[in-house]
Amino acid sequence: MTRTDMEEPQKKIRSKSIKVRLNEHELEQVLKRQSGNTTAGWLRQVALGIVPIHQADADLVRNIGRIGSNLNQLARYVNTQKIIDQNVHNEIVAIRTMLQQLIEQNIADAVAEDDSNDC
Repeated sequence: MTRTDMEEPQKKIRSKSIKVRLNEHELEQVLKRQSGNTTAGWLRQVALGIVPIHQADADLVRNIGRIGSNLNQLARYVNTQKIIDQNVHNEIVAIRTMLQQLIEQNIADAVAEDDSNDC
């Protein structure tokens, strides 16, 4: 199969449809999990095995940005002073702790969301 043969079906007009009935709870779950612009496009991607890209949690991104800024300031200080004093060490430990907490919370939130979607 050539590359153009593989691409050709995607270019054709979609004239076939599948009707699916859902109860209220199922519809809520589908809409909650939906990513992308349209429900039809998202369902098509899921059915065809294309993994939808989920939007990153805005709070998580913001917190990681703050941590990155703090780490950058520490790196600048260490490069200027050419030493790592106790204050810098304490800040690095604090950053590591914050990152670990963010990771654990993000994992816990994802697991809780998956559990609620399985219902």
